Amino acid sequence: MDSAATTEGGGAGEEATTTATCACCGIGEECTVRYLARVAAQFAGAWVCGLCAEAIKDEAARRGVGIEAATRAHAEFVGSAAGAGSAGPAVQVAQALLQLFKKVMAAAPGAAVLTPATPAAGDLGI
Repeated sequence: MDSAATTEGGGAGEEATTTATCACCGIGEECTVRYLARVAAQFAGAWVCGLCAEAIKDEAARRGVGIEAATRAHAEFVGSAAGAGSAGPAVQVAQALLQLFKKVMAAAPGAAVLTPATPAAGDLGI
């Protein structure tokens, strides 16, 4: 389980929080220790951020494989995407969201084709 050792809170009625680092994309997120353990238990002991968790679940469903195989495939994809350029985590997240959006749109029943808007001849002042 990849997580930083920064722990805060833990007072009366408060749950201790820690900063966890995603095992796939490296993005850090503050979360409770209980949440960190629950997510790590779902992903073979590795803590993954919410975006990577959704991508892994999608990969497992699409390929018909288990969570461990989907986690490995997603981590390889993220690693190859990171190695392809010098994009930071924010750019990687944006690229992953775009890829997820494209998959969702392609899988939607009666998916509409997205085309650039073209103005009508009357709109051009002709």
